[in-house]
Amino acid sequence: MDARRAEQILKSPDTIGVKYRNNYVWIEDVDKGRNTAHVTYLEEGNTLHVSIELLEETGPVG
Repeated sequence: MDARRAEQILKSPDTIGVKYRNNYVWIEDVDKGRNTAHVTYLEEGNTLHVSIELLEETGPVG
């Protein structure tokens, strides 16, 4: 994923699935300068900063 798409997902009114290392995450913030995102694991609630390139979009969640 690129920073532009991560930001679009963050601002989208729709819920769009995103995975980091095969676990679903919620994008909290995007740092385009560092090409990182602050994400929260949906199941565990842990937060971390990750490289945006490692995020995988899975599509709309219905």
